[in-house]
Amino acid sequence: MARAAEADDSGRPGYARLDPQARARDHMAAACQLTCWHAGRLVMAGVQIHTRLPRMLSMVGRGLVPEQLAIDIACRLAQVPDGIVSDVEDAVMARVGHDLDGGDRPSRSAVDAMIDRAVERLDPGAAQDAVDAAAESRTVRFRPGRGGMASMWATLPIGDAEMLRRRIETDAAAAAADGVPRPMDQLRADALSALAVYSPAGPAEVVDGIELGQVQVGADLPRPTVGNAAAAGGQAIRISVIAAAARGLPDRVEFVTGAYTSFDWLCQELLEGDDARVRFEIIDPAPGALDAPERALRYVISPALAERIRLRDGTCRHPGCSVDARDCDIDHVIAFDRASPELGGPTLEWNLVCLCRKHHREKTFGTNSYRPGPLGELIITTDTGHQHRTRPKGPLARAREGIQEQVDIILADRLFSPDGYLTNPPGTDRHDRPA
Repeated sequence: MARAAEADDSGRPGYARLDPQARARDHMAAACQLTCWHAGRLVMAGVQIHTRLPRMLSMVGRGLVPEQLAIDIACRLAQVPDGIVSDVEDAVMARVGHDLDGGDRPSRSAVDAMIDRAVERLDPGAAQDAVDAAAESRTVRFRPGRGGMASMWATLPIGDAEMLRRRIETDAAAAAADGVPRPMDQLRADALSALAVYSPAGPAEVVDGIELGQVQVGADLPRPTVGNAAAAGGQAIRISVIAAAARGLPDRVEFVTGAYTSFDWLCQELLEGDDARVRFEIIDPAPGALDAPERALRYVISPALAERIRLRDGTCRHPGCSVDARDCDIDHVIAFDRASPELGGPTLEWNLVCLCRKHHREKTFGTNSYRPGPLGELIITTDTGHQHRTRPKGPLARAREGIQEQVDIILADRLFSPDGYLTNPPGTDRHDRPA
């Protein structure tokens, strides 16, 4: 009776209904010889673009967005609530269109970050719901590979992933310091594998001739907090606060080393840790705040300025490259002239960018020309005359954009009345002007 009561307009009971998108997916998978996952994304993107995303539909129709990028954005926007999807679409597509116009195609992770920031700004409650829902999708998977190897994928809460990363990096660095003659990638893999030789207290277990250690979780081992992980590595957790209060915005808290979910979460982890140290750093977002005339003609970049460039850029600045800034070189866009420093590119913020080693070599030994912009823009002109432009996407760059957006809002409020008219059109007298 309950199932019969769920019957739709066609008279079918609930258990007999078929999802139209699922049916379309299955037909496309069979007709086009696609996997169900690929076909499902195509169907979802088509439905989203034609029913919920008019701005994207227009841009796709004019050929302004590559097909795969449009599919990625549409599938990601499918998770955005109806009440804010229009505003989120406007913000994301404006930024994507701006990047594409400059020859910089955003990566899938960059698109996810854009959408997450827009949702958080427009509906903080929905953003928190998305975080809670994502935590339910945590998983670890293994897949046999070739040559006696296997691959492992893990989707973890960012706090747990950070603790695991710190543990692996600490063990790998210790092995390297002991003189183990292996590359760091292999040492990290060995450190991860070594975690398997510990087991809860009980009878010793022997696996492949290896006697697993007996460890009482909660007694022999401290609680796995970020504080304990940082203390074990002998490092302070560095928290950067981007000063914005003077410009009408709350200060932004950014974490230079590692990644965390929220400031409150970090505080709780530190309070429960045994011996953790925290170092706060105030960062002035003004361009060139750390530039010094006495260092402009020196080739070596100071550690503070290098950290600032990484915080500004976020990733390698070559179009399409997503290598993290902390794994990149800091390069002079206009080459530094060692023989005559006053004639070469100065060591100043506007002339420095992050480039991964591969693209650093491409810049040094290739035939492209590179030109910097005042706020960290990088313009690359190929030998065929094509021009590509990238902009920094790190937390410092985002803070600058937020400050500028606030300034623009204040300016618009002064220029326009609530009904949309200019408050002081050209050619009119101001009645509030002092005599």
